[in-house]
Amino acid sequence: MKESTGTYVLIALFFFSGFLIKNPFILNMISIAALTVIVVMGLNLLLGYAGQVSLGHAGFVALGAYVSSILSIKFNLNPWLSILISSLLTFVFAMIIGFPTLKLKGHYLAMATLAIGEIIYIFANNLVDLTGGHQGLTGIPMLSVGNFVFDNERKFFFFVWLVVLFFTFLSFRIVNSHFGRALRAIHEKELAALSFGVDVHLYKVVIFSLSAFYAALAGGLYAFYLGFISPSSFDLLKSINYVVMVFVGGIDSIFGSLIITVVLASLPNILTFLQDYWPIVNGLLLVVAAIFMPKGLGGFIRWKREIF
Repeated sequence: MKESTGTYVLIALFFFSGFLIKNPFILNMISIAALTVIVVMGLNLLLGYAGQVSLGHAGFVALGAYVSSILSIKFNLNPWLSILISSLLTFVFAMIIGFPTLKLKGHYLAMATLAIGEIIYIFANNLVDLTGGHQGLTGIPMLSVGNFVFDNERKFFFFVWLVVLFFTFLSFRIVNSHFGRALRAIHEKELAALSFGVDVHLYKVVIFSLSAFYAALAGGLYAFYLGFISPSSFDLLKSINYVVMVFVGGIDSIFGSLIITVVLASLPNILTFLQDYWPIVNGLLLVVAAIFMPKGLGGFIRWKREIF
């Protein structure tokens, strides 16, 4: 079975599970996990396929959440239009900062992206008149289509998995295109890609911006779903969580990232006694995966398939 087929089947299983799950808490938990899947999918395009590290992706999620919420609350814009505008603005912002930042490599790039995420986090905390500061932003309206309002967990559950399906389709189209092949070439041998005429820097900036767009859109949906956001939802630990999900799920594996993201995004809500120690759990999980599954779950599944 192709990875794309397996991924679509898995999404279909999650979607139809909504008819069986009766507990609103579980529906809410899996819906939040689905939003995280969108962020991680975009990060996997950047990290897994282009080989560019980002430790500040929670900042782009925050931009999507805050800008869309402010546009809707302060300027009375339609929530859907607010999400679209905030995602496009984040794309442009990522492109502007990406041109100088993505000239860096390795640890320098990681530190630069970490700084970007932290700067956005600090602004969210300190621009109290706009963001509500550490107390958070309230009064965010619900999403609706005409008279149909996404006013409960079940309605949003079905909607968000359709959004995941769309972004999964888009991601597979990207990785299987000429653009995706160029990204893999950059990841494997950047000098070789340059020698074949690939504009390496431009490709890096574009995929960085597209990854930020994924994150911002998920952030906007998150804000309008919960009706409340605060800076604590977009701190450095969130960015690290996204990176762990990519590595454990499998660099360059959309299927593996989807499974691991749903599991790791849901576990803190199930194992509540571990919430204060979750950074330690993430670290241990990353070490175990590096030892026993160096290519992540997706790579492990591909390896098993080749053997059998």
